[in-house]
Amino acid sequence: MPTLTAVIGAPTSVLIVSSRKTVIVEGQRRFPKAVEEELGRRHAQALAASSGRVLDLSDPGARSILREAIDNGAVSGGSQWDTVVSVAELIRFPDLTASLNAIDALLAPGGRLLAIEPVVRPGTLRVFGLAPWSATRSVRGFHVGRDIAAALRTTPLMNDDIDRFTLSTAVVPLRHFVSVSARRAVTVPEVHQ
Repeated sequence: MPTLTAVIGAPTSVLIVSSRKTVIVEGQRRFPKAVEEELGRRHAQALAASSGRVLDLSDPGARSILREAIDNGAVSGGSQWDTVVSVAELIRFPDLTASLNAIDALLAPGGRLLAIEPVVRPGTLRVFGLAPWSATRSVRGFHVGRDIAAALRTTPLMNDDIDRFTLSTAVVPLRHFVSVSARRAVTVPEVHQ
């Protein structure tokens, strides 16, 4: 391990951190009861609409699979998933676009992403207005306020359906949500395999 010599001559260890290691916000979400109930209902609907091999990001093991795909750019064991379900789970990942690209890599040709995530409407006033909420217990540490629909447009995933809805809660970053269904595009070489 490399060392540095400080001014007083005592060796000091250097911590080398890879920029390719994704840190996931783990732990129990503490969303307001009304938000958790609605997300629970929509999660059950998403699972009911799923078919084949399902990667449900509400499971910590599934989040580890996604983290590995983000960090390594490859799917371990060549596993392919027919459906990836995320109900307010992508907010655990710091880079939304990298997460969506990794989901694309995890999906089988024609596979689907079913995601429900909190969003904020764009604008400088909104950003400043939401800043104090980042310290509240409900959203502390999570990456809320991103636009998943816009992020999807930067990936190979094709958006099939989008639904915006609002929940009645005092916690502003958890008021507006978007539900998206996106498919992995099937390329010609994949069809001939």
